[in-house]
Amino acid sequence: MSPGEPTAAWTALLDEFAAYTRGVSGFAEPTVANHRTYLRAFAAWWQANHAGKPPTAATAAMLADFLVAEAERGIAPRTRRSELGALRRFYDWLLLTGAAATNPAASLESPRLPPLNPEIYTAAQIRAILDHTAALTDVRGRQRNLIVAMLRFTGMRSAELRTLRRDALDLDAGRARVLGKGARARVVLLPPPLIAILRTFVAEVRPQLPASPLLLANAHPFVTTPQSGFGQEALAREVEVAGLGAQVPGRHFPHKWRHTYATELVRAGVDIHVVQRLLGHQSIAATVGYTHLSLDDLHGTLAQVWS
Repeated sequence: MSPGEPTAAWTALLDEFAAYTRGVSGFAEPTVANHRTYLRAFAAWWQANHAGKPPTAATAAMLADFLVAEAERGIAPRTRRSELGALRRFYDWLLLTGAAATNPAASLESPRLPPLNPEIYTAAQIRAILDHTAALTDVRGRQRNLIVAMLRFTGMRSAELRTLRRDALDLDAGRARVLGKGARARVVLLPPPLIAILRTFVAEVRPQLPASPLLLANAHPFVTTPQSGFGQEALAREVEVAGLGAQVPGRHFPHKWRHTYATELVRAGVDIHVVQRLLGHQSIAATVGYTHLSLDDLHGTLAQVWS
């Protein structure tokens, strides 16, 4: 059954929960909006299947029925996993307010996710893209070189790079302060090759771009983002143009560089918990999902053991 619109009572309850997650838990607006979307789907299902009962009457079996119904209407495992996470937080909040006596979502297992097979760049492709952008001489091209270098050497998320402030850079210490997921501040380490590129960019290129507290500034005459920053699609386009310009086959997008960064660290033998810190993951499970060892890597390991 496809979910419909929740009742006014449910809407008011979700409004209260959103205010709590925004004001007390400190969730960023996209996270608050996602939780609302997942809980609206649950509210509509609840109305259709348990009309007249309050949400505090839910049992673990009822919530499991909801997740099964979501699977039957084609909702992907990753989304159902997020729906369960939203339900857990929702019922934790009802517990906190005294409206519920238990959290029926606490005992449910998260839906299994298919193994990730992330797209990554090879060493030769990395060199080709960096060499291509390093040879560009126009202002936009030189900024594109910095964009690719920042993604390549830090594994930053697109949003972290787009919102990076100039005063958050400490080139002498080799670090930068960024806002990660959930508006959580974290420190990103800058390796020496990147510091050299940054110093040149700050001294020679940045003064030619629109005035802004941000490190990156979109010089397009029709840009409407705050502080002349890059929007998500605009930054993705710069990454795509860099890959196409270097004639590297395949898709090109910011998160591909993050996958590549994580994979390089794992292949170099860096401890998974160190990789977790460098990526800014709250959970080690997320780090394991982002790293990728190819079959060639595994065969190489076996060859070293039994040569």
